[in-house]
Parts: sequence; structure tokens; C-alpha cells
Amino acid sequence: MEQPLKPYHQMGEEIEKYIRPATFPLAVQVIRSDAGPVSQFKRPSIDFNIQNFVCQNFKMSRTYGWTIEVRDEDVNCLLARSIYGWDPITEETVKWSNQFSVGLYAKDTLTAEKLARHLFRFEDPIKGLVISPLARTKIEPDVILVYCLPAQAMRFIQGYLYVEGGVLAFSSAGRIGSCHEGVVKAIVTNQPQLVMLGNGDRIWGGAQDAEVMFACPRNKLESLMEGLAATHEAGLRYPVPAYMNYSPGFQPEFEQKAGQRAGGTIIKPHSG
Repeated sequence: MEQPLKPYHQMGEEIEKYIRPATFPLAVQVIRSDAGPVSQFKRPSIDFNIQNFVCQNFKMSRTYGWTIEVRDEDVNCLLARSIYGWDPITEETVKWSNQFSVGLYAKDTLTAEKLARHLFRFEDPIKGLVISPLARTKIEPDVILVYCLPAQAMRFIQGYLYVEGGVLAFSSAGRIGSCHEGVVKAIVTNQPQLVMLGNGDRIWGGAQDAEVMFACPRNKLESLMEGLAATHEAGLRYPVPAYMNYSPGFQPEFEQKAGQRAGGTIIKPHSG
């Protein structure tokens, strides 16, 4: 009998083959029921003796290859705690969030308040997350996250739309990217997301300037993988094969001066 995680391992291997990301694609599973205090995976508050941000654990998993479990008591990011349902949404927390944004992300309170209309949250608070490298994942993912370059994200989009058609619709606030748009929004909407990683991901989560994220919920993985293989076979590749079959030239003024310095032509005449 086929191992239940083998198809996901193959997906991870194929993504690494077709997309060639610099770090491991991630499988993320949402823990919806309490499995008890003992975990078989690394826990920030137990194994690292810290509370940290969820994006830090994404970074550790995608670079170290660790499988990490994150629960309420492991996380001290107030924004992540809010969207995962670990902190209740009260008048006080809303006020704090708006005050934090004014002068930083918003020019005034009325502008800051508009963000809440576009936030996605799980209807029921979750118990936690498990994060694992996809090609060797120890859990069945609810969503996969791939930190990648824009050209690599382009290939994901091309692959997905090869099967699904149309365009990929996404939105961005330039903040709370990996947790909100990458995990919660992708799962709640059941649609892939192109994620513009925010300051949290880049300052604490270790994302590089050139990195974005592509997130795909489990129910859309079949379409994504079929399209990646088909478009790769058709000739859409990463790295993008730049057209190089041409004779190079120079701006006329540069070519004249270069020729004078060289005492003649700097391009070998064609002998054919």
C-alpha cells in the first residue's frame, strides 16, 4: 500500500525540479483538535526555550529542514495571534492595532481601520500549526508555501492557470504576509495566493529582498502540479532561457571610439 505522504514528497521533489527554489518548499498543517501537550516535533517554547514569531519558524524549517510545531504558548506576535484566533478580537485589541498603524502604515485612524475589512481569520480558533519541508514532510499539508523569486512565482501562476484558466486574483497589504495571506487566506478562500512578504517576514522571518511567496491550498495542488509539468514540457522553464542566438552590437559612437582605440575593427569580420 502506498504511503499516505509519498504523493506530497513527490510534489516537493517536482517543485524543486521545475522551480528550483533556494530553500525547501513547506508543508503547513493546521491543528484543529488538541492532541495533548506532548509533541513529536520541535517546539519553540520547549526546544528553543523562547517564544517567537511564526515567520521565524517558517525560516528555520525551509533552511534547516526541521519539522516544527507551533502553538499558542510558542508565539508572541500579536498579529499572528489575532488571525489564528489565539487572542480574542476585542475593542481594546482593535484600538491597539489601529494606533500601531497610524504614522507607520496609515496616515490616520480612519485609514488604519480599513485594513480590518480585508483580513481573513479562521472561524474557530486553531490549536496550532505544523511546518515541515514538503519533499520529506511528516504531515499532510493544508497549504504549501514556497519562498521564491518573482520569475519562479510566474512559473507557479502559469502552471496553475494552465489547468484552471483565467487569472490569479490576489491582494496585498504589504504586511502580515506569510501568516495571513500565505496560510489563513489561502485555506479560507481555497485559492492560491501570490504573497508580497511584509516587514515582519523580512526583519524577523529572514526573507530576502528579492523573495516573494506562492501559497497553494491542498485542494488545488493537483491542478498546480499537472500544470507545472505540462508547461515545463511545452518549454516554459525556470531559469528562464533568455534568447541568446544573435550577433551583439554597440552604440555607433562607442563602436567608433572603441575601433579607434583598437586600431581597427573590434568585431571579427564574417568569413562565410
